Amino acid sequence: MTKNAFVKSKLVIAIILMIEILSCAIPNGLTTGTKYTYSYKLTGDNIKTDAMFDDGKIQILFTPDRKNLNFVLKNLSSDPMKINWDEAALIIAGESKRVMHVGVKYADRSAPQAPTVIPGNSSITDLVSPTENVYYKEGYYGKYYSSPASWETHDLFPENDLNKPEYKAQIMGYKGQTFRFYLPIDQNGQRLNYTFIFDVNVTPLEAKK
Repeated sequence: MTKNAFVKSKLVIAIILMIEILSCAIPNGLTTGTKYTYSYKLTGDNIKTDAMFDDGKIQILFTPDRKNLNFVLKNLSSDPMKINWDEAALIIAGESKRVMHVGVKYADRSAPQAPTVIPGNSSITDLVSPTENVYYKEGYYGKYYSSPASWETHDLFPENDLNKPEYKAQIMGYKGQTFRFYLPIDQNGQRLNYTFIFDVNVTPLEAKK
């Protein structure tokens, strides 16, 4: 065997090993099963659109995504407001979940969170996510494949049934249900307790074979 042929042979073997390692590193659940998409509709009093609330004191526009409840909150009054994050919560499937927001380090998600002050006639852009959804993924470092350690966040709701009937039943069980966002705000020595309610809709996408 010539030197060039030997080098090419080693390269082919390395590529094959890398493909095998990558295929083993990717969980089967990410390549099989039916995926689902969620949509949300804000309900209750003082609702201006499917995603906007306005009671004359605050105006809040929600843009949920897979992992977070994003929002823009405007203080419509001339006096400052203060959000108490340690008392805020997402209530999903009847379970109250502590939340974190923009600016909180993942490693500090269980520590007390400083309040956010919103001056009069101003707004903030923020988001909330359950602290329990955040986890640290250990890294993998091999000869042919490496995956660095990183902080990851689970989806708010499961999005793949992994071809398992019990998972499908769980996911479809969210259809027609609600989840809530409790947001306590202090202003001028008074507590304004806001609870935003969202109707949940679930739509299956094309199944992967």
